[in-house]
Amino acid sequence: MAILRFSIAPGYNSVYLASRNVRDVPYDFRERIIPFTPDCISIPCTYWNDGDTNFTVGEASEISMSTPPTFDGILNTPDKKLIFFDANEPEFASVPVPTVKTRIRVWIDHPREPENVVIAWG
Repeated sequence: MAILRFSIAPGYNSVYLASRNVRDVPYDFRERIIPFTPDCISIPCTYWNDGDTNFTVGEASEISMSTPPTFDGILNTPDKKLIFFDANEPEFASVPVPTVKTRIRVWIDHPREPENVVIAWG
């Protein structure tokens, strides 16, 4: 499967990752660098007026990182896909996954305003 790359400047400096349309997204960045629930992960981004946040997304076998991930957990994926969305855009990217529960690892290069985000699934 190919690696997905995209850049975005979300209006509320976070992007959400889920398998379906989620109304209650985790948002308390004071408690965790990457807040999450079993159904949704919130990923911090660069403030929109400071520029884009660059995302690299791929299967874990295709992503090699030399440091431990900032986030490592299981996401419910009943629709067998990962959907990227923000407060203004219901879906700006998606990736198919083979299972209804998917291991997600996230690396960010800054705890509050990352310019680069790497996400490995599986």
